Amino acid sequence: MTLFELVFGLSAVILGLALTQIASNFHRLLLAGPRVRWAPEPLLLCAIVFLVIISVWLTQWSDRNEIHTTIGMVVLQVLKMLMPYLAAAFVLPDKIAEEGPIDLYRHYDRTRVFTCGALIAGLLLFWAYYLIAQAGAPAGPPLHWTERLLAGPWLYIAVYLALIFIRARWFNIVLLTAALLFYAWQIVPMPLAQ
Repeated sequence: MTLFELVFGLSAVILGLALTQIASNFHRLLLAGPRVRWAPEPLLLCAIVFLVIISVWLTQWSDRNEIHTTIGMVVLQVLKMLMPYLAAAFVLPDKIAEEGPIDLYRHYDRTRVFTCGALIAGLLLFWAYYLIAQAGAPAGPPLHWTERLLAGPWLYIAVYLALIFIRARWFNIVLLTAALLFYAWQIVPMPLAQ
């Protein structure tokens, strides 16, 4: 077993559980039938989380030639993989009462700070992982600290912060739709090669 297979296996389990969480929660909502008061906000955010999980999973392939790592980097790898899992766990309700209405907007309004917070934490952990990995990379000229700072995930963080703090529904729907389309436009055409 290679180092990549060992680390990727753990990442695959965590991200696979995140996809299972989304599918299971969506399944429960469908079974609840007409009791569910659907809302676009949690579904749009769920689609974003779904794309995050898929893109994170597939971009792990770029590490396939790594032959050295540290326990600290593996811990950071696990922590950064847990953030999409947490976002997947929060984005849709997982406990559905046998009776009474299920209001998805209320769930979104109550949990968006956790979902978006997990996504922000994930972005910061991925950025930290990248910076640490670049610091140990032998090739290429070193980046100045301002270049490293500018390479941060600030646009995405600003979007998630806006979703946390601005409660206007129309704003959330427009921003989530724009973010989903932009993110899909960024990752869907990414090539995968052996």
